[in-house]
Amino acid sequence: MTQRILFLVLFLVSPMLWAETRYPGLQVEVSRAGSQYNFSASIDTSLSKCAAYNYLTDYEGAKSLPGVIESVAIRQSANKVRVERTADEQVLFFHVRLHSVMEYTENPSDSLSFAQVRGDSKAFQGSWTIEPNAQGSTLKFRGSWEPDSLIPLFIIDHFAKNGLLEQFGAIGEFAEKRKNLLSTHCNDALVATLGEQ
Repeated sequence: MTQRILFLVLFLVSPMLWAETRYPGLQVEVSRAGSQYNFSASIDTSLSKCAAYNYLTDYEGAKSLPGVIESVAIRQSANKVRVERTADEQVLFFHVRLHSVMEYTENPSDSLSFAQVRGDSKAFQGSWTIEPNAQGSTLKFRGSWEPDSLIPLFIIDHFAKNGLLEQFGAIGEFAEKRKNLLSTHCNDALVATLGEQ
């Protein structure tokens, strides 16, 4: 009986939470096939393409995002970085700690992709692309995640639809807060390049 009541509450509450977002210019879509979640997000920012790329590749700066308690990056080569990250999530009345080691492949100024090398999920991979827009740039994410958890899937559904909306909103908000610093790095790089000519 308790499970039926919980399911009914989730069924009634989820669509309302799913529709709300505090960050303008954010779109998130989530679907599930079996135990694999597929999601995409689009975040409009006022960052230049260069600043957006600097933001996405500031792997250790992710510690400022909600739930991320550790993020350590080690460069493997010119375009590969290994990132070890630990995050705490509250999924309704369940506390979940996820640890992962990801390998990122960078395509400077345009995109980056990643895949889990090891971690608490069965699989996690995705990619970010940066597209210029009239106000700055749009960050586009596509990814898939297969949890390895004893938590029932209908509860993970709730997190996937609502927690991810909050997470991507936080990514957009933090990008805007760091805009001036990120843009300074782009100006410094431009000056250095012009000085070499």
